Amino acid sequence: MPNRRPTRAILLNLVVAVAYFVTGWLGLQLPYYGEHVTLVWVPTAVALAAIILAGPTVIPGIFLGGSSLNIALEPDLPGPATVIAIGNTLAPSLTGIVLVRWYAFRPQLDRLRDTFAYLGVGVLGTGLITATLGALWLCAFGDAPWGDYPTVWLTWFGGEAAGSLIVGPLVLTWLSAPDPIVSHPATPVERIAMAVSVAVVSAIVLAYGEHLVSLPYAFIFLFAWVLLRAGLRGAFLAVGAVALTLVVGTALGVGPFIAQSPQAGMLSLWMFLAAVGSAILTGGGLVGERDRALHHQRRVLAELDHRVKNTLATIVALVERSGDDAVDIDDFRARLIGRVRAIAHTHEGLAGSNSGPMKVGDIVTMTLRPFDSAESDRLLASGDAVTLKAPKVAPLTMVLHELATNAAKYGAWSRKGGRVAVEWACSNGALHLSWRESGGPALSARPIPGYGLRLIEGTVGHELGGSTELEFRGDGLVCTLHIPTG
Repeated sequence: MPNRRPTRAILLNLVVAVAYFVTGWLGLQLPYYGEHVTLVWVPTAVALAAIILAGPTVIPGIFLGGSSLNIALEPDLPGPATVIAIGNTLAPSLTGIVLVRWYAFRPQLDRLRDTFAYLGVGVLGTGLITATLGALWLCAFGDAPWGDYPTVWLTWFGGEAAGSLIVGPLVLTWLSAPDPIVSHPATPVERIAMAVSVAVVSAIVLAYGEHLVSLPYAFIFLFAWVLLRAGLRGAFLAVGAVALTLVVGTALGVGPFIAQSPQAGMLSLWMFLAAVGSAILTGGGLVGERDRALHHQRRVLAELDHRVKNTLATIVALVERSGDDAVDIDDFRARLIGRVRAIAHTHEGLAGSNSGPMKVGDIVTMTLRPFDSAESDRLLASGDAVTLKAPKVAPLTMVLHELATNAAKYGAWSRKGGRVAVEWACSNGALHLSWRESGGPALSARPIPGYGLRLIEGTVGHELGGSTELEFRGDGLVCTLHIPTG
C-alpha cells in the first residue's frame, strides 16, 4: 500500500493556509480604523490550534497563508510582507509546541492546568511575540514611525490575544474528541433555548448598550448557564457568536463600545472579551475537574460494593468448604475461624503490600491462604523465585484475589474436588503467571464480561502494564497473565 503521509501532510498544509488567508481577509473587510487594524485577529488562533492539533507538520501551511495574505495586502512590498509572515508563523508555532511537549496539553481544555497553560503560553505568549516582532518590522520598514511603536504594539497585541482567547478554544474544543467522563446534560430543547437567549440578549445589548455600557456583562450569567449544561463547546460557540456580534457592531458604530474614542472603545471591547474568555476557560476547567472527581468517586464506590460482595461470597464459600472436610463441630469451628482470620491477614497484607518488593510465591501464598483446605491438591502453586517491585504487588494481589473469589463462587472451588493450579515463570523481563482451574462446572462459551473480569483485565493492563489471556474451557477457566517485572 502506498505511503499516504506526504499527501495527507500536503492537504493539511493547504487547508491551514486557506483557513489562515480567508479568516484574515474577512477580518480586514471590516477594519476598526485605518485599513489594516481589526479588533480581533483570527488567523493567529487558527495557526495556534493547527499546531496543537496537528503538530509542526503544518508550519509551512501557516507561513504560506501568512505570506500570501500580507502580499495580497501590500503587493508592492513583498519583502516586508514575507518578513512579517515569518514572525506570524514563529509565534504560534513556538507556543503551540511548548504547550504540547512541555505541558502535555489536552485540547479539550477540561483541566485547570490546561486552562492556565493556554492563557499564559497560548494567549499571552503568542500575543507578546507577534506584537513585538510585528511592531518592530513595521517601524523598521517605515510603515509606522518609531514614536508610534507603543501604540502599534498595543493594537497588535490586543487583536492577537483576543483572537487566541475567543476563537482558539472554539476551534480546539470542536476539533478534538470530548472526554466521555465530562458530562454535557443539555437537552435539544435546552440548546434551542440557549441559542434564542444568546440572540435576544445580543440584540438588546446592541440596541441599548450605548446608553448602558455595563450591559454586555449580563452575558456572563448566560454563558454560565451554557457552560454548565452544554460544556466548553457550547459555551465558546456562544462566546464566539456574541464576540462576532459585538465586533461587527462596534466596527459599524453600533453597541456599547462606541460612546468613547476609537482607542478607548477598542480597549473596552478587549477587556470585555478578556474577562469573558478567561472566566469561561477557568469555569470549563473547574467543571471538567468536578466531573472527573465524581467519576472517580462513583468508580471507587462501585469497586467497594464489589469488594464487599466478594468478601461475603468468600466467607459463604469457606463455610461450605469447612463443613465438607470437618470431623466434628469443634473441628468445623476451628477451621472456619482460622480461614476467616486468614482473610483478615490477607487484607492486612494487601493494605501494606506497597511497602516493599515481594516474591511472587509469597504473594500467591498470602492471597490464596483463605481459600486453601485440607485437600492436598485443592491448590497447587509453584514457580520461579521472581520478585516484583512494590508498586506491582498490590495490583497482582487484587487480581489473584478476584480469580480466587470467582473460583469459589462459580468455578473449580465451588465444587468438592475442584482444583486450581498456579504456575509462574520469568523470561524476557516479564512474569508469566498461569491460573488453571479443573473439576468445576462446565464452561461452554465465554460469558458476558462482568465487573470482575473487567477489573482483572483493567488492573493488569493499566496498573501492571501487562496483558491478560482468558480461555473458558470445558473443564474450567485458564487465565494467563503477562506482567513486565521492570
